[in-house]
Amino acid sequence: MSESTITTIIPTYRRPALLRRAIASVVDQQGVDARVCVFDNCSNDDTAEVVKRMAQDHPQIRYHCHSRNVGASANFDFGMRSVDTPFFSILSDDDYLLPDFYQRALASLAEHPDAMFWAGTTLTVDEQGAIWDARVDRWPREGVFGPPEGLMAMMHGMAPVWTGIVFRREVFDLIGFMDHETLGPSDLDFMLKIASSYSYVLSKHPSAVYMLNAQSFSALQPLSSFWPGWQKMFRNVEANESLDQDARDSALAALHQDARRMLFRRGANALAEARFDFTREAAQVLHGYYRRVWRSWLLKNLATLCETMPWFQRFYAAAYRAAQHRVVASRADLEVRFGHLIRR
Repeated sequence: MSESTITTIIPTYRRPALLRRAIASVVDQQGVDARVCVFDNCSNDDTAEVVKRMAQDHPQIRYHCHSRNVGASANFDFGMRSVDTPFFSILSDDDYLLPDFYQRALASLAEHPDAMFWAGTTLTVDEQGAIWDARVDRWPREGVFGPPEGLMAMMHGMAPVWTGIVFRREVFDLIGFMDHETLGPSDLDFMLKIASSYSYVLSKHPSAVYMLNAQSFSALQPLSSFWPGWQKMFRNVEANESLDQDARDSALAALHQDARRMLFRRGANALAEARFDFTREAAQVLHGYYRRVWRSWLLKNLATLCETMPWFQRFYAAAYRAAQHRVVASRADLEVRFGHLIRR
């Protein structure tokens, strides 16, 4: 193991075909010493055979299978606690890396020894291969971000997707592991903790692809799977002694603004999927927690109309999806610039 060895953590569950693509994107990284560690959450399918066949040609691939399904969060945690290399990255089994990602990241981290991670541009892509977003590409600048600037730069939905991030292993010694009480936003909470105390490097180089999966847990999760996590994240920021009071107040104000926007957006999206209970729960939080009476009223009444009149729900879903496609079409330049990188 060299001083620049990187571990790629790949938690997986019953996606052997997509897992093959994810692993291939790591072993194809040039000029780096990359170790691939697959953590199988007891898939009981072809996953083990897929990894075994690939490992015959790539001995840096390692495989661990749990004896039972321990849950996605515990599987991620197990993988992160197993890291014993100087650097690591986290790759979901349905996502993949782009060329030169690791080489650029490690070279930059060598130039900036105080930076705890390097973040590149992660392309958000749907199952048809259309590019929906490239969040980091919309940042006003690249380069080194120190606290609290780096913390505030992640607000308002601009935090880098960690699929395109290389972390130093020592972050675990400095801030600990992920707080699993934060549930859905545990990745955001983890990055905010780092950015509140340490610097990081950001680059607009396209580095990874994050796949939008309509059937994934993140797309179908109930409100109870992430809203309590947001509340825990608020408390973590309030208790963060690395920030002075002004920085804490600014960060909390931004996070609450993001939460209000997220609740309304997810509530509206749930109507298009006929998930009326989710919409009503989001409306209840907007009213009870944030006193957003008008938005709460709108979501509740739309839920009632959609549930009692199926034709109205179909009309709403069609209009909502048309609006989504208009947003994607408005970002056609992303397809021109990055389309050749997408594995269709």
